Amino acid sequence: MNVSTAHFKATVIFEKRVNPSGEDSFFFYSSAPMAKSKNFLTPIIVIFLLVGFPAISYYYLSTGFDYRKEAILTQGDFGKMPDLLALTQVRGKLPSKLRGSMVVVGWLNPNNVSAAGKYGNMLDSLYNQFEDSPNLHFTTVVPASNGKAAADQFATTHNLPDTEMLSFLEADATTYASTAEAFQLPLGEDSPGQRPIVALVDSSQTIVKHYDLGNRQEAIGLVELISVIIPLPERQDILLNRKKEL
Repeated sequence: MNVSTAHFKATVIFEKRVNPSGEDSFFFYSSAPMAKSKNFLTPIIVIFLLVGFPAISYYYLSTGFDYRKEAILTQGDFGKMPDLLALTQVRGKLPSKLRGSMVVVGWLNPNNVSAAGKYGNMLDSLYNQFEDSPNLHFTTVVPASNGKAAADQFATTHNLPDTEMLSFLEADATTYASTAEAFQLPLGEDSPGQRPIVALVDSSQTIVKHYDLGNRQEAIGLVELISVIIPLPERQDILLNRKKEL
């Protein structure tokens, strides 16, 4: 193959090539500008690696630290979690040893349709977001008059699976009220189950906060605090969209 070459301005190369069919082919290309581009980009990349990347990393680390600090500071101390294992378990299973785990405790009054509906919808959302999280349990106290049937109907209505993560405990009228008092629920003049209020218990079995799940902002606050203490290793996308989920 015959090749003739001419150079223009030392950077542009013009080639005339004769292909096997006997026809001429022409090519234009440049080599010098590429070298200049590489020389130009190299210091920019070095500066980014030395300054930009550490700065971005520091920003995200400090933002994460502030977020964790703010969430943790919202916790209080309402005493130790009362022993719920004395109550009859009618659905799911509350572990005998809860130390090291977080527990969200709620009270269900099936006769209060509005509160039960809000509680069920939020419990379904919470479970779907945290079902893969270790050491987290949701337990609900139900009146003994129809405990088993009420728990099963509630679970069916709100698509709650029969799993150890979701447990239902039966209590007579006196115990139903006394457990709410022991958890220091901020009920005011209301009785347990009239509002979808839950108590959050941390890994030391200390009652640290109460949330009204009928209030969207409080529900989001519960999700945020749980996600800070018990991260989601495989479902971080849910954390990023937790406000949309609720």
